[in-house]
Amino acid sequence: MSLEKKSVHIRISHDQHQQLQIMAEFNHKADSELGELLLEKMIVAEFHDFRVTAGRMARLGITGIEGDE
Repeated sequence: MSLEKKSVHIRISHDQHQQLQIMAEFNHKADSELGELLLEKMIVAEFHDFRVTAGRMARLGITGIEGDE
């Protein structure tokens, strides 16, 4: 049973699309499948950085709204 997934449509530069196609072919995957995996990995990494930063700001008493302390 697979998880329900949301559809996201993006546009990437011609050069990155070519690179994605080369990597997908090498890994015997469709470019959309590899693109999905790469995007999910990047979101996980970026969200981790976001949570670490938010935690640091909270410990410093910074709420993220200018003027609030």
